[in-house]
Amino acid sequence: MTARSALPELLLRYSLATVYLWFGILKLIGASPAHDLVLKTLSWFPEGAVINALGCAEVLLGLGFLIPRWTPVVVVLFFIHMAGTFLPFVNGREFVWSVGVAGLSLTGQYIIKNVVFIAAGAALRQLWLTRVTQPKLRDST
Repeated sequence: MTARSALPELLLRYSLATVYLWFGILKLIGASPAHDLVLKTLSWFPEGAVINALGCAEVLLGLGFLIPRWTPVVVVLFFIHMAGTFLPFVNGREFVWSVGVAGLSLTGQYIIKNVVFIAAGAALRQLWLTRVTQPKLRDST
């Protein structure tokens, strides 16, 4: 693999890691702007535990994105986390909508941008899969 072909995978890894580390650390130090949203969305968990657990999970995902061999596991955990980020559309609607069905609040827009993260995670998985299977394909031809 050339340096040029590795660049997209590297950019995706560092981008996702930066966001996850940043957001996770903010939760762990009690400075997350998503604090109230998380508590409302995951209200069935104890308040302190859910913020700390989510912060730790996000930090671990951030670190995991930096370790290529962990990609298969990290991407699965990432997709599970991403599914959870859409919970406010179900049980936190007052945070998500400002005017009618099409009027997303700032929080709703913050959540809906995760569609781009999901695409980035899928692309990272595909780039990783192509990289790890490509030598095998060359050897078999």
